[in-house]
Amino acid sequence: MKKQASFGSDLMAKLRDPEFASAYITSAIIDNDLSFLPVALGDVAKAHGISKLADETGINRRTLYKVFDKDGNPSFEIVTQIAESLGLELQVKPKKYKRKKAS
Repeated sequence: MKKQASFGSDLMAKLRDPEFASAYITSAIIDNDLSFLPVALGDVAKAHGISKLADETGINRRTLYKVFDKDGNPSFEIVTQIAESLGLELQVKPKKYKRKKAS
């Protein structure tokens, strides 16, 4: 009998894919859900390994867990450090607006 993967383990596997991880984090930004943003970043970090991330960034594990808490308020510097270590980059681009039809 084939063992069924749990939602959590399936999500962690998908978050190792840079395209999926990028879309996951971006959705929190697009939805303006600032309390979910550190959690989303943390989910991606956990998928890649917190210990590995701590080694690569020089940020200790305890600090990383605080950053990834729903009440976390990470600095832009820490977010960019973490993103870089995870193989992601932050971008700012013009917002797309729908043209209004003439009445």
